Amino acid sequence: MDAVLLIGAGSGLAPLMAMIRQRGTQSPAVPTALLLSARTAADVLFSEELHATEISDAAFVLALAITREDPIRPSDFGRRIDGVMVQDVVARLHRKPSHVFVCGSNGFVNIATEGALLAGLDASIIKTERYGG
Repeated sequence: MDAVLLIGAGSGLAPLMAMIRQRGTQSPAVPTALLLSARTAADVLFSEELHATEISDAAFVLALAITREDPIRPSDFGRRIDGVMVQDVVARLHRKPSHVFVCGSNGFVNIATEGALLAGLDASIIKTERYGG
C-alpha cells in the first residue's frame, strides 16, 4: 500500500488540506503523515480539524514543528524542519512514502525538500508547490 508524506507551512497548508480531505473520503486506509511548520500552536491553520482527524483516523499522523515556542504535545517538535525530523515522521508511517508533497513559501520549500532528501527520500517522489517572490 502506498503511503503519503505532506510537508507544509503557513497558507501552504490549504492545498494539503484538500488532499487530506480527499483522502478521507476516497482512500482513508492510505497511511498519511502531515508535518506542519508554524510559529506557535495558535498559528496552526485548521487546527481543530487536524486534531480531530488525528484522533479519529488511525492511518493519519500529525506532527507539528513549532518554531517560536515549546511544543505542547510530546509528538511535536520545537524547531524548524530538518532531515532528522522528516526521518522521525516517516518512521511513524511504518513505511517509506511513495509520494511526498511540499507546499509553502520558496524558502520553506527549499529547506523542507532538502530535509526530505537528507532523510533518504528519493527526489523523484517529491512534488513541490511554492508561493511568494
